[in-house]
Amino acid sequence: AYSGSASLLGCVLGVSAGSVIFPSAIWQGYSIMYNFASRIQLTFQWPLCAVIVCSYTGCMLAVTWFCCRRELAEVPAELIRPKSPKAGRRVFLEYITPLWRRLSFLHKVSIRNVLRYRSRLIMMVLGIGGCTALLVTGFGLRDSIKSVVDDQYAEITLFDYNVAFQDPQTEESVADYLAECGWERDDALLVHNGSVDVVHNGNSKSVNLVVSASNDLEGFISLHSGEREISYPGSGEIVVNVGLAENMGISVGDTLELRDDDAGSMTVTVSDICDNYVFNYVYVSPDTYREQLNTEPEYKNLYLLAHEGADPYQEGALLAEDDDVSNVTINEATRTQVDNMLTRMDYIVLVVVVCAGALAFIVLYNLTNINITERIREIATIEVLGFYQNEVASYVFREIFMLSALGSIVGLAMGKGLHAFVMAQVQIDSMFFPCWIAPLSYLYALALTLLFTLVIFLALKPRLRKVNMAESLKSIE
Repeated sequence: AYSGSASLLGCVLGVSAGSVIFPSAIWQGYSIMYNFASRIQLTFQWPLCAVIVCSYTGCMLAVTWFCCRRELAEVPAELIRPKSPKAGRRVFLEYITPLWRRLSFLHKVSIRNVLRYRSRLIMMVLGIGGCTALLVTGFGLRDSIKSVVDDQYAEITLFDYNVAFQDPQTEESVADYLAECGWERDDALLVHNGSVDVVHNGNSKSVNLVVSASNDLEGFISLHSGEREISYPGSGEIVVNVGLAENMGISVGDTLELRDDDAGSMTVTVSDICDNYVFNYVYVSPDTYREQLNTEPEYKNLYLLAHEGADPYQEGALLAEDDDVSNVTINEATRTQVDNMLTRMDYIVLVVVVCAGALAFIVLYNLTNINITERIREIATIEVLGFYQNEVASYVFREIFMLSALGSIVGLAMGKGLHAFVMAQVQIDSMFFPCWIAPLSYLYALALTLLFTLVIFLALKPRLRKVNMAESLKSIE
């Protein structure tokens, strides 16, 4: 009854939170892709809720039955008597003689106690490790997502304006346009920018096609993979971005078909895969376009660098004054818009961190409380022997801190794997999120886990002061 009622109450709270709080947070995350016209409408999936409640409560009752069955197999006289402590054994640190000799007696006792109770050790390591893993995943999500904007618009997309013309342009017409607007010719790159369907292994996806009139993108778009620079593709070759490659299973050396509803199709070989995080781009040379489609690329776009210290919006307005200009895209505005959308992912990160904190508090509080209860006579004994309050607290909680530190270290490795799994699930078609965790995030996760341990220590320390030595030692009588 005790276990079942607690499980049912927990399931009610969990189902309510899972049906209201989590969907609301995930809704904010999906707002990155979609501009929702209406507010979220929450519904309860009653069959799913019933399965969750029954399975969870069933597991708790099964564990309770197993424990009760083992205890009730004893005769009443044995149950009344205190259990003998588990026999200690040599631990692996004792074989490291120089280290073991330098440890104090109480530290040796704590280490032996930690390794003596295997079930408690496993529970603590898995519980605290799960907490740390969730924290690493939460902070890793933020690192992977927030780095996208800076990497895209500081390391990859180097030009500041994309000027779209109504009619195809030539080198002469572009030079005249730049002279009227006050730009040098070296500050601009004429490109063909269109949309094509990439076909590979029966799958098709619409992407942006870029063809540079100068057969190069240097200074305007950085083609690279990590620290490795990538050359502009030659005749019959194509460079694709990493998000498209992972989504369609494309590798270097594969043959792709590019379909243009108006111009026809091209068959090209993947020469390399470049980094790109916002939208999908493929790059081919003018020779490839000309040879396979038997037509010249229509150069209707101009990539342009901003003047140093100039207001991008004022310069964008100046560039749009020409009658032949249909649109001017300001990368600073796009960067701000994408950054604002990605900020909504903080809701999901917050939910993960809160859940991790709740898990840590529950695991630490329960195990620490049980530890104190089971060792109440031991605590009373060392107080009778003359231990001060701080020494008693240090003796009792030293094991908890050791287990927390061990669980946190295990949790860092667990978190890396969990983060990789989560990142594989949150990938969206129009954006690519790198699976990356900043070193500082590992430190934050470790520090927060140990902070939760410290809070539990401060919360339960007053209980040690209330231990009645005489009553505790007479409790068995």
